[in-house]
Amino acid sequence: MTAPVTPARITEASKTLANAEATAVACRKASLPFYVACALLEKESGGRNVYGGHDANGALSGFPQLVNAGNFEVFRWLVLDKGQTSNGVGPCQITYKGYFTQMEAEGLKPWAVEDNRFFGFRILKANHDHIGQWMGAGAQFNGSPRPNRAALDYGRDFAAKVVKWQKRLGIS
Repeated sequence: MTAPVTPARITEASKTLANAEATAVACRKASLPFYVACALLEKESGGRNVYGGHDANGALSGFPQLVNAGNFEVFRWLVLDKGQTSNGVGPCQITYKGYFTQMEAEGLKPWAVEDNRFFGFRILKANHDHIGQWMGAGAQFNGSPRPNRAALDYGRDFAAKVVKWQKRLGIS
């Protein structure tokens, strides 16, 4: 279901999520419903442009500064050149190292809020288009083509958040 992204919906999302305006821009560009984008960001980062994730010993895990071009170069060097474990980057917590080179090839910057959101939202939308439901799309976003238990748990929680955000934003 698509519903317009209105100023009132952006204001409501801003009560919980950082950078709700950037979310609105990126979800329009990626053709992802705003309430789904809000559910993903609630799950991943609260909308903040941070390093995070739950990957044991992930590069820059717990780094106290926001993601930016300079520290992303260090992250990229650690992961792509030195082979360290990747970690979630930015609002969508993009982790798969192949996505970083794909983003760069497309002229997108993993550290830039709108680029990170657009790319993550596009992945989630493609998963949904392929699978046909949000639970599976979320599980695949978090896991692999054959999701494990953790990815399936993620997918279930994500799908519940999608419903919660629909209600919160007044979308039936």
